[in-house]
Amino acid sequence: MSENPLLGNLLYSVNAILPIILLVILGWVLKRASKLTEAFCETADWLVFKIGLPVMLFLEVAECTVSDAFDTGLVVFLVVSVTLSFTVMSLLSLVLVRDPKLRGAFVQGSCRSNFAILGVPLAVNMFGEAGGEKIALVMPFVILMFNAYSVILLSVFSAKQEKRFSKETLKSILRSIVTNPLIIGVLLALPFMLMKITIPTAASKTLHYLSGLTTPLALMSLGANFKAESLKGRAGYAVWGALNRTLLIPAVAVTAAALFGFREPALGVVLICFGAPTAVSSYIMAKKMGNDHDLAGQILLLSTMFCVVTIFSGIFILKTLGLI
Repeated sequence: MSENPLLGNLLYSVNAILPIILLVILGWVLKRASKLTEAFCETADWLVFKIGLPVMLFLEVAECTVSDAFDTGLVVFLVVSVTLSFTVMSLLSLVLVRDPKLRGAFVQGSCRSNFAILGVPLAVNMFGEAGGEKIALVMPFVILMFNAYSVILLSVFSAKQEKRFSKETLKSILRSIVTNPLIIGVLLALPFMLMKITIPTAASKTLHYLSGLTTPLALMSLGANFKAESLKGRAGYAVWGALNRTLLIPAVAVTAAALFGFREPALGVVLICFGAPTAVSSYIMAKKMGNDHDLAGQILLLSTMFCVVTIFSGIFILKTLGLI
């Protein structure tokens, strides 16, 4: 009897998400056991934001291969869709999120997915090597958009930004973009991707070691810093942000992509890009840029749990309709 493909997709989704939940729980347990100190978590956050994440993104982009399979239409669709999602959610937050200090974390949590970490393995699982190649070719553009827009909105809504929008505020935002380690990592990687420059073996191994530290440290720090009392006044926004990330935005994006004629791996890439849970780095960035990191962490946790159901449901629906 052949293996049930739907059951296989469900098990894959669970296997992709469960390790994230377990690392968060481990961080929470170790903090309660006084094995992780505040000083350690602060150092871990700095290491992730300044070194780990930039190196991870550098490798993701630098090791992509531009080929004849490059899909310009898909790239344009994703860039426009990501731009619209951040713009619409930012405008809605001005009306619907009463506390200005929560807006940056809310919008980022709603719009920025864990595309860099979950994208390639999930695409390969769904479509084989064709899916992996398709998603790798669009990843640099999407990663750059996610990070640039996140830096802009976190700068605009930063609790440190006490003045009204002015020339100095604009300079501060531009400075945040130019000096943001994640954006620098992506930009440095572009020549390696475009000119097919091979990273020396010793350097490549070192960078992969550093990249491997990123996700465990970020998730354990998230668990260590989680406090149930921090949900007060945020629970509604956390649930809302997680539903935006895993249900509302992907439903709109995938429907639009299907209407534009995207099928098979291309439509699957749209589903993964907009249906993946909130990016792990959203918590670290919110914390380091003066935004509400408690809300960012809560949206991250809830969206991670929700997406086990929503991604599986998305795959099931698209399979049933014969679109993928």
